Amino acid sequence: MIKPRFSQISATVAGIAAAVAFGVVNVSADSKTEYNVPISTIHPTQAAVGKAQIASKISTYVENGALTKNYYNDFNDDNGYTNGLYSLDGVSQTDKTLYKTNSIQSAIPDAQLTSDSAAKVPVIKGPGGVLYATDGHHGSTTYEFIKQQYNLGFDTINVEVIDDYSSLSMAGFYKTLIAKNQVLPLAFNVKTGEYQSFSLDRLQTHMYANEFVNDPFRSLAYFWRKSAIDKDNVTANFAEFYLGIFLTSTGEFKGLSFESQNDYLTAFDKGNAILQKLINGDTTYTALFNKVLTIPYGVTPSMLGIQSTFDDTKIAAQRQKLTDALTFLSSTPTLATSNTTLFDLNTEQLTKQIATFKALTASDYTNDSYQKVSELIASANELVSNNGSQTDLDSLTSQIEQALGNLVKVPTTETLDTTQFEKQVSRFNNLTATKYDATNYQNIKDTIAEIQDLIKNNGTQNELNTKVESLQSKIDALTPVSSDNTSTTTSSKTDLQNHNHKQHLELPKTMVNQPNIINHVMLGLVLFAGIGLTYKRFKLFS
Repeated sequence: MIKPRFSQISATVAGIAAAVAFGVVNVSADSKTEYNVPISTIHPTQAAVGKAQIASKISTYVENGALTKNYYNDFNDDNGYTNGLYSLDGVSQTDKTLYKTNSIQSAIPDAQLTSDSAAKVPVIKGPGGVLYATDGHHGSTTYEFIKQQYNLGFDTINVEVIDDYSSLSMAGFYKTLIAKNQVLPLAFNVKTGEYQSFSLDRLQTHMYANEFVNDPFRSLAYFWRKSAIDKDNVTANFAEFYLGIFLTSTGEFKGLSFESQNDYLTAFDKGNAILQKLINGDTTYTALFNKVLTIPYGVTPSMLGIQSTFDDTKIAAQRQKLTDALTFLSSTPTLATSNTTLFDLNTEQLTKQIATFKALTASDYTNDSYQKVSELIASANELVSNNGSQTDLDSLTSQIEQALGNLVKVPTTETLDTTQFEKQVSRFNNLTATKYDATNYQNIKDTIAEIQDLIKNNGTQNELNTKVESLQSKIDALTPVSSDNTSTTTSSKTDLQNHNHKQHLELPKTMVNQPNIINHVMLGLVLFAGIGLTYKRFKLFS
């Protein structure tokens, strides 16, 4: 399913500035028509045009360096003066000669639209009063190109204001346009052969041919008129682009690069055949049309101007008309130049993932897991080369990131040098746990356990060295906890023990700190007592 992406687009007031600079005053009889608006100030609401259709128009507008009546007929019609009808001072006028030879608005500055006519360029007022065209892109771009390329014709045009969203923010403005189908956030990507959404911040701001993407199917729709399409019955905005979405969904145009006239002619024939079958009620094509257009967008064949009967008598003339247009296009490089940046993708995240992958060593991982990442990156690079969708690229980038996270390392048989590890473990084992902070000590034990697991699980030498360096730093940073409390406790215990010991050995107070003469007296008394005892024994046995 196509999902358009929103983003803010900076509004400009170039149109207002230009009007003031050139002294243009937009006068409106019914408050809806604005006159002489510079085409260069009108913003497109589609990113593509059919360059072959514009080429066909220019080839009939300019001959021998002059403008033809075809130019004036179409230009006056687009300004709202159909068949030379205009209003002057409220009175309807008709000038068919002027209609075919000049711009009525330029020749009669006061000419206005009649009450029953309208300009063929419907516009919406966006933020800042900027005008956005919802139709008339091809005509406006053609007139602007002729003015720039040949300095012929006119580069201002009357517009019909159909809605005013000037009070909205840019984000609200684009959401409103999307909701009302007044902007087309899709364009044909010739590299993928599909219609793709694009970021609206890349929508160009001028009706300049080189700023548009070239859509071959938008051109071919112009040449399928009369055989399969009645332009006067078209009621859907961007009808030709919806037709292109249907036709490309058939798969019948794969392989056509539209770089040659033959590719265009081949597509022209294929398209006529498919549309003829659709008109005739072919069940395959009617079911497909319903699936890709009616159900998602509410578009029916009649809204695209598809005729009730197919007219194959018109094919030959239209085919020749296409051939002439392609010849003119190939000889006008300034017209053929196409916008090539519309589908440029944001590859910033992809580039980061690729850089991560390139920094890895393939031999460190299993072949299956490594090859998975390699294949996803190859797919992403191919998508970028083919200007695929941003949504698909974002999805692939996410898969690459996931695959990188799922890489499986190859088990290593490397014999690890654990000398430094064992040295640090020995240092640690010689420490006394109680002398250090318990948290820091336990952290070192945990680190040692991690390293042991690394060795057990066949980690690399680089991983081991890194962890051992961390272990060493942690051991070096260990400092003993404060010893003040321990000293106090030990001192108290020692004092208590000494005190108790003194109690057991304490002498009578009368003997404490007495002069040394006491020792001599005591000695004398002992000797005297001994002599007396000896005498008594002598007397007893004599």
